[in-house]
Amino acid sequence: MNRPFHRHLFALLVGLCLFSTGSAIHAIGSKEKHPDKDAADSLKKATEEYNGGVKHMEKAKAIVAKGDSAYAFNYRATSNAKAQKEYEKAIVQFKSALLLEKRLKEAWNNLGYCHRKLGALEESVRCYNEALSLDSNFAEAREYRGETYLALGYFEEATQEMYFLRSIKSPYADTLAASIEFYNLDRLKQKLPGQK
Repeated sequence: MNRPFHRHLFALLVGLCLFSTGSAIHAIGSKEKHPDKDAADSLKKATEEYNGGVKHMEKAKAIVAKGDSAYAFNYRATSNAKAQKEYEKAIVQFKSALLLEKRLKEAWNNLGYCHRKLGALEESVRCYNEALSLDSNFAEAREYRGETYLALGYFEEATQEMYFLRSIKSPYADTLAASIEFYNLDRLKQKLPGQK
């Protein structure tokens, strides 16, 4: 090979190296967002929204603690206006968290709980179903869904949830069993003469 060809080849190689290095330097120094950082930021924001929702939900629970039944199948909408507002605020934050990260099973579960406390039973069941689609052994969601089934009068479905919880040896099985027992006593009481 002759020398001019080598010079051109050398110049071409140097040019390619500088171009690719320049691109690499530009990419490193650029302010473009990285997918991993975006995902982490989104999860962080979703977690903040979720935690805000939990605070509102816990505040609502504290407001009505003395007036509500210990059993969740007592599905009547919370009559306390302050508690209703807190549940509504919690719903907004749980939904916001789920817009950022749909895989937050706890957010779906708590969203279901808040809907139930506001009397939106079908929406409550839908939210529990979403939580359970992410983790079929999510015991708290199964127990809550079982109690919502009782509120809807779906005794068999509630009983199936209790048996499932027993099969995975969850302490939530005992809570749901107590609700089922209370439900049965309440129905029996309603059938007695002179009872409404």
